[in-house]
Amino acid sequence: MFEQVPADIEASEIIEATIQDRAQVSDARGLKGELLSARVDRVIKGSIKTDTVKIFLYQGCPRASGGHGIILGYLQDDPMFGLVLIPKDHLVR
Repeated sequence: MFEQVPADIEASEIIEATIQDRAQVSDARGLKGELLSARVDRVIKGSIKTDTVKIFLYQGCPRASGGHGIILGYLQDDPMFGLVLIPKDHLVR
């Protein structure tokens, strides 16, 4: 999570969000991580049109701490969790 939108990182989805809940999970490929439920405080860029969003953080994410901030990423339809936001630093997994 960032406090401000970084100027040097491009992403299809950029939101300001507040983390409300987190759970340890494995995705459809068996990769472990955390599934966060976040309130969307503001859509800065992208197509998110809901009040809440699921965010999947793979194990070892350096930005998994904190409860409020800017999240950059892309939307992915996961067979187990539905539509989730994958943070930008998880693109190569």
